[in-house]
Amino acid sequence: MLAPRTWQARVRGAAQAPWGRAVGALWVSQVVAEVAFSFALPFIPLYIQQELGVPDAREAGLWAGAMAGAFAVTMGIMGPVWGALADRFGRKLMVQRALFGAGCAIGAMCLARTPEQLLVLRVIQGSLTGVVVATTTMVSLMVPPRHLGSALGLMHAALFAGGSLGPVFGGLFADAFGYRAAFAATAVVFFAAGALVTLLVPEPPREQPAVQSPGADAPQAPPQGLLRPELIAVIALSAAIRFANVAPQPVLPLFVQQMGEGQEHLATTVGTVVAVTGVAGMLSAVMMGRVSDRYGRTATLLVCLLAAAVLSPLHALATSVWQLLVLRTAIGFALGGMSPAVQAVLTEMTPPARRGAAFGLLAVASAVGNGAGPVLGSGIAALYGIPAVFVATAPVFLLCAASLLAVKMPRRPVEAV
Repeated sequence: MLAPRTWQARVRGAAQAPWGRAVGALWVSQVVAEVAFSFALPFIPLYIQQELGVPDAREAGLWAGAMAGAFAVTMGIMGPVWGALADRFGRKLMVQRALFGAGCAIGAMCLARTPEQLLVLRVIQGSLTGVVVATTTMVSLMVPPRHLGSALGLMHAALFAGGSLGPVFGGLFADAFGYRAAFAATAVVFFAAGALVTLLVPEPPREQPAVQSPGADAPQAPPQGLLRPELIAVIALSAAIRFANVAPQPVLPLFVQQMGEGQEHLATTVGTVVAVTGVAGMLSAVMMGRVSDRYGRTATLLVCLLAAAVLSPLHALATSVWQLLVLRTAIGFALGGMSPAVQAVLTEMTPPARRGAAFGLLAVASAVGNGAGPVLGSGIAALYGIPAVFVATAPVFLLCAASLLAVKMPRRPVEAV
């Protein structure tokens, strides 16, 4: 274990390095972007119910699931395209495209009058966005290998930090000014994040930040092909994890509503429930990033998957918001460590020149999970009730854990001292 003084020295050294300052600026922009994403979008089921003329809760949930699925499918189709363009024309340009494009699409949602119009705007949003993939690609090219897990953990902490702040602020804002105003405010926040990246983040180098001299202990360069069996296995695992993560999202606001909470502050209550998951995930992403650097990606993933498999079905037993808050906090710790470990493995398996395309494939996996999860989750809720969704995700987490043990993960590159 590192002594506190040594750990502090490494943090200071990273902060003083050019790549550390760039990652810091990207971290802030990612927090701001995630605040924007979670400012209004979690309340889409309530927006459909109260503003777009669909009062029935189950029908509103189906609409929300369909919109989430359409968004994810479009983003998955465009992910490899944007990844290839990033490798050719620059990674920073792709981050700018994602931020400014999302601002335009989500801002226009305040003008929607029917569910069909909102569905079209979600499709447009999916074709333009992809902030996480674009930002992660940049970070993977800037950070030395020995800091990779920690850096990716910090970036996922940014996701959860913004995802925890956004619903609280968005819920308060929506209760005070309405859902339409919340979508308009979201656009302003996205434009601010895009301006931050434009002004403070340089284009990453085309090569790895640290080049190992040849020798017996030097890591082997990763193969150039992107369709190798082990890479496909990692991408499939990512898709399954995303599926189980997001399946309950479209119906979570309705689950809170069924607990008998008053309508006057419903958005604030939903925002708080979403926020506690984000806070727990943020802390977990930071801790698990360092754990995966020290003890390996497979062990980190396995512990997180098994914990999620145990905690997920317990949601079905919750009868009050306080019980749900406790469960969402616990499962947030499990969910927070998954994606940084998967992304670290993918980074180690792909050469820098193909990194954008590789993360484009990961975007496809995320899109498959993000699309199938809400659609099937809302369908299960319509057929068997909302609690059944949480029960149905447990076998998926267990299957992911079994698959992880069956797949031979690549060894981490040897770290430079």
